[in-house]
Amino acid sequence: MTAPVQFVTALARRWAIEVDVNPSGVADWQPLIGVEDFKPQRSQRREKDESYEDAGAMREAITGSSWKNEITLIHRAGVDGVTFNPVQEHLRVKAEAADALTGEAHVRWFDRSGTGEAWEGRCLVDWEPEGGDGGARDTVKVTLNGQGARVAITNPNASPLPVVAALAPTTGGVAGGTIVEVRGRKLTGATAVTFGGTAATSFRVVSDTLIIAVTPAKAASTVDVIVTTPGGSSANTAADNYVYV
Repeated sequence: MTAPVQFVTALARRWAIEVDVNPSGVADWQPLIGVEDFKPQRSQRREKDESYEDAGAMREAITGSSWKNEITLIHRAGVDGVTFNPVQEHLRVKAEAADALTGEAHVRWFDRSGTGEAWEGRCLVDWEPEGGDGGARDTVKVTLNGQGARVAITNPNASPLPVVAALAPTTGGVAGGTIVEVRGRKLTGATAVTFGGTAATSFRVVSDTLIIAVTPAKAASTVDVIVTTPGGSSANTAADNYVYV
């Protein structure tokens, strides 16, 4: 007897969304956090194309396409309760722009597993706070309306190497002891987090995209935060710079 084929259900949360926060030059991809719902969509534009030879049967021609991503965001603020997440703020500011030139955002979305779909494109942003009663959370409906074609890309998670995409905060005292959020990708299984080559006092892997680390003592300087996993060590980029003051 042939063994039955086994299937594993894919989870909706497999999607990762990143935003290029550098207005020009080399892209600076930062993770969009607080995503509660994500619906990527692509539509074809069609026009009637039947002729007498089709004997009345309907025929259509594809004359173009469009894409948009609908996102529900949990509006995130920092520990001060006032300063909002900078990547979310980047999209909100784009939505307030007076023209397409300054309002265009650059985004990419891909399967966290490193396989499957991976796309990037430029878009205009709709930012619609959803409101609610006094006990409701601050959620926002964000629509990314494609400007031009979406482009298939190599999945950023295809590499086994971890990636450090952002730190919060990015500065702290020379005595150490500052709690730092290390955000990125492929962080699961981290075996070490170092600040300028010195091991973090402690760290905890919260998810594949977040590590909480406590800074060691260091002299005043700018250092690199490197994460090591069984897949290797993160590359040194401007996103991993931490400043001791």
